[in-house]
Amino acid sequence: GWMADVQTATEDIDVQVVFNNAGYILTGFFEQHSVEAHLANFNCNLSANVRLTHHFYSQMIQKSLKGCIVFTSSAAGFIPNPFAVMYGCTKAGVSELAASLAVEGKARGIDVHAVHPSPVNSRFTVGGGNQVKVHKIDSIEMAYKFASGPEALPNQIFSAIGRCPVMYDLGSTAIAMRLVIHFLGYNLMTYAFALAAPFMPDYKNNVAKKKS
Repeated sequence: GWMADVQTATEDIDVQVVFNNAGYILTGFFEQHSVEAHLANFNCNLSANVRLTHHFYSQMIQKSLKGCIVFTSSAAGFIPNPFAVMYGCTKAGVSELAASLAVEGKARGIDVHAVHPSPVNSRFTVGGGNQVKVHKIDSIEMAYKFASGPEALPNQIFSAIGRCPVMYDLGSTAIAMRLVIHFLGYNLMTYAFALAAPFMPDYKNNVAKKKS
């Protein structure tokens, strides 16, 4: 339904700049939320990106228009995400979608980027305005002590379009995570996480909670 509304509202407009920015986080252990809640999160964070991008990208190709498509992804997409399983899954998908589409679109005049911001103060940590239960995760709250305001991002993002690699890590947190993965490797980091998880405060605080 909503995609049809978007198509109708833009049918007489040549849209050449697309920002896929919608998303929210569902925290807690995987089994503590219903599969419907997880899939709603998946649809907002990833499926909606696919629908919007496919429509506007196809329009640009058909009309031989130049343009850009920018996805708001996350450093969470390249590290394990215990206690926010669906968020890490969807952000990894968003970054992969951007990287693959960038290869197809670059020579045809369409720049595609995925930006990986460090924490940004927004409604993101309270469900993005959705009626979902957000479990307290100390590691997330700690990261948000160093968050920037949303007004800091647009100029950085615009400055990157067509001028930087497809993946754009913004801020110290995203860059630090990228370096850790580079030196440790994803598999080793995941194994270390799995071994250490039972000793983490977030694990102890959430493991006994019931399904919401």
